[in-house]
Amino acid sequence: MGEAGQATFAMQTFERIHPVEFQRRFLSQSTRHTGREFMQFRSLQVIKGAISTAQGSATVRLGNTTVVCGIKAEVCEPDVKQPSSGYLTTNVELSPMCSARFRPGAPSDEAQVGSEHIHRLSAHLLDLTQLCIETGRAVWSLSADIVCLKHDGNVLDAAVIALVAALEDLQLPRAEFDSATGMVSAERTMCHVEVKRGLFPATFTLVDDMYVVADADDAEEQMAAASLLVVMDRDGKLVNVWKRGAGLMSKETVELCVNAARVRMAEIAKALH
Repeated sequence: MGEAGQATFAMQTFERIHPVEFQRRFLSQSTRHTGREFMQFRSLQVIKGAISTAQGSATVRLGNTTVVCGIKAEVCEPDVKQPSSGYLTTNVELSPMCSARFRPGAPSDEAQVGSEHIHRLSAHLLDLTQLCIETGRAVWSLSADIVCLKHDGNVLDAAVIALVAALEDLQLPRAEFDSATGMVSAERTMCHVEVKRGLFPATFTLVDDMYVVADADDAEEQMAAASLLVVMDRDGKLVNVWKRGAGLMSKETVELCVNAARVRMAEIAKALH
């Protein structure tokens, strides 16, 4: 083994034995273990129509993190309180397949919290009245399953982008309700569903209670004291700011993250279209 190989082996061994100290060596020199700058995001790739059996689907790769979203549609009765509105439900799955950190069985806390927050964000995406087939009788119910295939940090950003892309890919058959039979018939003509307000997420992580980094990978998330999700719409308006964790983030830090999220918005928009 040459000198370069020995140095690489020594570094990899040090990372495995002392992962926290390994990260600190880089962070203290204003860089990250992957060579990224603190506010630099990983490369983003979006592929729409990834699942042929779904009405809408997308695969998102954010660095090494990979998430797929598939949307299934079925006809059902509307809520009596909202007789002209359909449904959009979301579910995030983090299985042992994507990371050894997760175990079979009940959803992890991360998956449940992610599902709940994405469900709240999804209210900004669609005008549910466009899912109405017949007021008070029949509407479309959309189920969006978001599955992480590989977890290398910042799954929430990838999941939100995958949901938006899958909804943009979504096509529903033109349907009519027959009041005589109470049945719904569907034509072969397909119609796109309009996404009323695109969402552009950017997550920032407070690492080791000292350093704020954008788009943390899995190793950096293991040292997280707090994280901040900033979500913009396509007009550059702030939709949501969500802080998790006990670490303190100053007002100046939050403003820095919001400004960085506006820059990130253009990169996500380019990947989506």
